[in-house]
Amino acid sequence: MVNLKQLLPQHSLKNQLFSWLLSLLLPLIFITAAAGYFLSSHYINLAYDKSLYRTALALANQVSLEALGAQVDLPQVAKDLLEFDEDDDIYFRITGPRGDLLTSHSDLPLPKSYPNADQSLYYNANLAGKKLRVAIYALPISAEFSTNAATNNVYVMVGETLEKRRRMASEILLSMLLPQLLIILLVSGLLFFGIKRGLQPLDTFKNDLKQRNINDLSPVDNSQAPKELWPLLNAFNDLLTRVNGAVSKEQRFIADAAHQLKTPLAGLKTQAELALREKEPAKIAHALDQINQASGNLAHMVNQLLILSKAEPDGATFLTLNPVDLLALAQSATSDWVELALHKKIDLGFSSNLKTAFINGNAALLRELINNLIDNAIRYTPLGGRITVGIRQENKAIIFEVQDDGIGLESENQALIFERFYRVLGTQQDGCGLGLTIVQEIAERHGATVSVMSNGPGKGSLFIVRFNG
Repeated sequence: MVNLKQLLPQHSLKNQLFSWLLSLLLPLIFITAAAGYFLSSHYINLAYDKSLYRTALALANQVSLEALGAQVDLPQVAKDLLEFDEDDDIYFRITGPRGDLLTSHSDLPLPKSYPNADQSLYYNANLAGKKLRVAIYALPISAEFSTNAATNNVYVMVGETLEKRRRMASEILLSMLLPQLLIILLVSGLLFFGIKRGLQPLDTFKNDLKQRNINDLSPVDNSQAPKELWPLLNAFNDLLTRVNGAVSKEQRFIADAAHQLKTPLAGLKTQAELALREKEPAKIAHALDQINQASGNLAHMVNQLLILSKAEPDGATFLTLNPVDLLALAQSATSDWVELALHKKIDLGFSSNLKTAFINGNAALLRELINNLIDNAIRYTPLGGRITVGIRQENKAIIFEVQDDGIGLESENQALIFERFYRVLGTQQDGCGLGLTIVQEIAERHGATVSVMSNGPGKGSLFIVRFNG
């Protein structure tokens, strides 16, 4: 059978549906045609078998019973009429109760078993290379005519070749195939038209998208779409909503970043102009020192912006997550801040009763999360203060904590500190207001949550990052 899937392009949904449906329909049509052919052949054989049976009965009526046994009185005219057929060869054979041949046209093959008295059966045989269908009838006779015989029956056998049967079966098959072919053509046309009509909403969807402005991210109207397309359109609209949100977020980020960079760049330019105008070495050195501090702050801000861009979902689509020992990572990161803590006379400690704390994550981003929380604690903890970094397990969750006895937070500020460029009023610390935003973005990328607890100003803060198991 021709494989329709090889004849039609596989990148067309229309052609694929057409080929799949037709591939299912064609075997069904051919199966029904084959079933019809075999059923018609069966009934053809039944009809011709009955004809053979009637011929056998007619011959049986010519058998006469005499004292010497059974005799067949068949005139030559009747014999010629019996054997005459335009299409098939007719053969007959009559045997007596003792197996004696009463009359025969040829050596018609005998059956493997014989019917009972006044019964008939049919069998297939071969004679001189010709296939025959044979009917045998058992004519019962009185015992007085079958003395010393093996049976009380005279067997009348009539056989014929199969030409008429084959021709009629072929004619029936042809009469069935022609309508079937017409049905196939008609169904193919209806299928193609129906599939094209059914997929028309996709063309409408395509045209709607082609006519859109590049900045138009509004949802697609699915009110006129078939129910089968609703999941696709809803998913597409959800994607548009997320893309629109990401674009808006990036636009706000760029605007905020430009605003935040504008001030230090202006200050840097001013200090450079002052240094160029000054003649005294001391004032030049002071201006250069201001330039150095401003450029350092600017570099820190740019670095934080780059980290934030990487931490955001849209900035690291292919984030690789691997098993990371958060305990070892936190210990290593904390040790990097010991020197700065000692410089500010801050007691920086690490506490954990765990041996390992494995989570699935990105080690580089997790280190940035830890660094930003420790950096934030050092910035806002006064001289002689204390900071404790810790890791513990709560049920299946791994908890990372940074606790300090620094300036603390007002309750209204606790929800704001994770916003971009937000800084608590009244503090004199350098910074760009992105550190805690980075912490929150990295935590969200790892399916974690960040929270802060503080009893108020001057009472310290506790930052908690919960990695759910």
